[in-house]
Amino acid sequence: MAEHSFNWDKQADVVVVGYGFAGAIAAIAAQNSGAQVLLLEKMPHPGGISILSGGGVAFARNAESAFQYLKRTCNGTTPDEVLWPVAQGMVEIIDWVRELAKVSGTEPTESEIRGHGTYPFPGTDDIDSVKLKDFPAYSAFPWAKGLRGGARLFKMVCDNVNLRKIEVLLSTPAKRLITNSQGEVLGVVAESGSRPLTIRARKAVIVTTGGFENNETMKLQYFEAQPVYPVYLGNTGDGILMAQKAGAALWHMWHFHGGYGFKYPEFPFAIRHVWAGPRNENRKMIWIAVDRFGKRFMDEYPPAPQDTGARPLEYYDADLQDYPRIPCYLIFDEEGRKLGPVAMVMVNDERYHYQWSDDNLTEVEKGWILRGKNLEEIAVKIKVNLEILNSTAERWNSHCARGTDEDFSRPPKTMMPILTPPFYAMEAWPIVSNTQGGPVHDPNQRVLDPMGQPIPRLYVAGEISSIFGHLYLEAGNITECFVGGRIAGRNAAKETPWD
Repeated sequence: MAEHSFNWDKQADVVVVGYGFAGAIAAIAAQNSGAQVLLLEKMPHPGGISILSGGGVAFARNAESAFQYLKRTCNGTTPDEVLWPVAQGMVEIIDWVRELAKVSGTEPTESEIRGHGTYPFPGTDDIDSVKLKDFPAYSAFPWAKGLRGGARLFKMVCDNVNLRKIEVLLSTPAKRLITNSQGEVLGVVAESGSRPLTIRARKAVIVTTGGFENNETMKLQYFEAQPVYPVYLGNTGDGILMAQKAGAALWHMWHFHGGYGFKYPEFPFAIRHVWAGPRNENRKMIWIAVDRFGKRFMDEYPPAPQDTGARPLEYYDADLQDYPRIPCYLIFDEEGRKLGPVAMVMVNDERYHYQWSDDNLTEVEKGWILRGKNLEEIAVKIKVNLEILNSTAERWNSHCARGTDEDFSRPPKTMMPILTPPFYAMEAWPIVSNTQGGPVHDPNQRVLDPMGQPIPRLYVAGEISSIFGHLYLEAGNITECFVGGRIAGRNAAKETPWD
């Protein structure tokens, strides 16, 4: 269709699709650079999975150190030229967060600095993370139940979007990109209510729609494990599919940030366990994980439980023609049960709410946590061989007594024996907090086609096109939302209007 034949319903210089951290920052940066911006969000409320996060922003004291760390983290999956702007942005980011935070009357707090990167790679000592100081307005999103830090940080970016009077359309999903015969992106077809909305982007479109963790078709093609349950329902891969149709190449599609967690019929989303963030080697984890035979098979508390925690469950046994660790079972005792809630429900959807009980007994009564007066009863309930389960528990308890996990090297102070009845078991599944794969982008956040050429006037930022293709840096996705969003917004605003 010729460009002039469209009856445009709306127009702006830059159209941003997706209102999480990346979309908000891209919109702010584009507006700061002189562009008129329109921000679209398909859900009834903004925030996406961003609002559920811990709210930590990873920063660096030295760009070269950050680059070396990112290079090893990505393990060759992301070009150096793409990593360099992120490394440089990690040095600049605290000053910009401080500037944005003034609008909300808060500031970054030094008390939240972590001390180093997630893994002991070159450059790790020059990487830290920071959060915002508490301020009352963090509770402005009653429909979102997650971690307080993410809500605080999202309130900050919302305040900045509102200050700039950036137009926002909620409940307005983008359906496809409008391109001309040369492949140049001219705008977006969205949907408002039941009618299509044709939106002209005079300069560029920036897609910041997050990942595909709630798209079953895409997960079947890209993930090794099946099934993998999502924490957030709104990320269905829409932006990735639109970019593909416009000619985008893809990267990192197998890589997701996720651990093992819980899934119950009462909710369409997964529930994370409470041992999240970088591993605390002084904090006890109450359980061991066993497969369908009753054998332990993993370090249950890896360095970043929500990064690689799901990977041991992915094992496929060709003789069984099945996944013997999906689901697996978490085994613990009465002393562990009393240590506090084992899970936390994180949801950005006003249709759902659940508060996990402090002592886990409500969930025992619901049948989510199985209880037995001895391991024999547990073995019957989870249908594993009692002799093998007893042997597994005895070996684990002997490791705890010696203070050394001789099988999987779990840190000693995280170990807790399984001795005091009654005993408990929980069914656990691979879960995905967010995906890392999507359209390939260049250092300017422009989407590239399979031949490495930019698709004219199409940009991305955030988890839809994450740089992390092998391992994750804790708080790194928020950082690339800020850094990549800022780069995308500035460059989109510099484009010459196509008309």
